[in-house]
Amino acid sequence: MSHYHYLTIEQRERLDTEIRTRIATLRGAVVQGLRRSVHADAVRLADQLEAGDDAPTAELETALQLAALEREGGELREMLAARARLHTPDYGVCADCGADIPYARLEVTPAATRCVGCQSRHERAQGGSMPTL
Repeated sequence: MSHYHYLTIEQRERLDTEIRTRIATLRGAVVQGLRRSVHADAVRLADQLEAGDDAPTAELETALQLAALEREGGELREMLAARARLHTPDYGVCADCGADIPYARLEVTPAATRCVGCQSRHERAQGGSMPTL
């Protein structure tokens, strides 16, 4: 599909502001997470192991922190991709059916690449796994 669809300039500008704000927040969270996991988590895990604390609990905590960091990193990549698509003709057009993605959905999930119906079908096909854009 190669036409700009219904989004107004003002709507695209609001979405751009929202995306940029979210990117900055995610970058900060990823940086903090990296600093914590590289230094503090390793030191804390070493301290817990040295003190005879329950190692599986410490490992689980570290795994949960790394999983959160992976989620934030994934969302950051999606937001950067959304920002790159924002002023292209296909932004806001469902990748599966070609219908316009409602502005209300884009306000909530600016990186959405599918309309709600296609996203629901995609999630069911994935076996009810975590929602994707």
